[in-house]
Amino acid sequence: MLKISPFIALANYIGFSGYKAYAIGGAIAICVWFYICNLIISKYCGNKYFSLLLSTCLFIPLGMDDIDFLLGQESHLSNVVLSIMICLPVIIYIQESKKSFLCISSLAVILMTAEQPIRTLIIIAPFILFILIIFRSKTSVVSMLSIAVSFVIGKMANDYLLDRHFPLKVDYSQASLLISPDKAIDNLFIILKSILVYSSSSSLAVGSNAIGILTPFYFMGLLYILLFIATIVYGLKIFLHILIDGRKTKTSICRLDLLCALGATGFVLGLLLISCLNPE
Repeated sequence: MLKISPFIALANYIGFSGYKAYAIGGAIAICVWFYICNLIISKYCGNKYFSLLLSTCLFIPLGMDDIDFLLGQESHLSNVVLSIMICLPVIIYIQESKKSFLCISSLAVILMTAEQPIRTLIIIAPFILFILIIFRSKTSVVSMLSIAVSFVIGKMANDYLLDRHFPLKVDYSQASLLISPDKAIDNLFIILKSILVYSSSSSLAVGSNAIGILTPFYFMGLLYILLFIATIVYGLKIFLHILIDGRKTKTSICRLDLLCALGATGFVLGLLLISCLNPE
């Protein structure tokens, strides 16, 4: 449902066929999700130029995993944008009491869950924990209850679609099993290395001549890895800073720092969740 298949169908309807339909449909999908992503980030940051920069950085493929993320027929791109739609509008709702943003977040939860509940669970479990710890307010509790109810509705929609329209050969929600701690630790390092290496341009230059044209991209990839690690460390530092003094949340902590803290804690907790599941 969230794959680029509907956009390919649209390209077919317009008159394209074969690879042209795939290319045009993929381009339309990227444009649609880019627009939605930029719109949500601009509402969160309050600066349309800065949000355009962040969205562009997100959509530029740097490594093999990113290329698959953008061009593959799977729903990676839509799920990442829906994750942004789940998290950022909730923070806006909590801080500004604008109910329309809570509705946007709830809709995103329903859409993602209707396709694959376990993906939504990996997103909202750390997010709910983060929001309740950081904000500790009635509004935050209401927003998380809304997220939980939306997840239940999405799960019901998923069950209906699987039963009536799209039966799966393998249901990953049922096939995912908790594994032994030693295997989980092995998975943790394997997944982390994959994220750091194959999402950077360094992997594309491996094996090339040291003085070749790809050398700058190799070192740019290493710089990306260092910046990624530094961002995670900085975000965790902000998170701990807020935990020590909760009053900082509503005073001196800007939204970008809050976003960095959310991203870092979500990355770490999500990585732990994925590592504890059967990778098959």
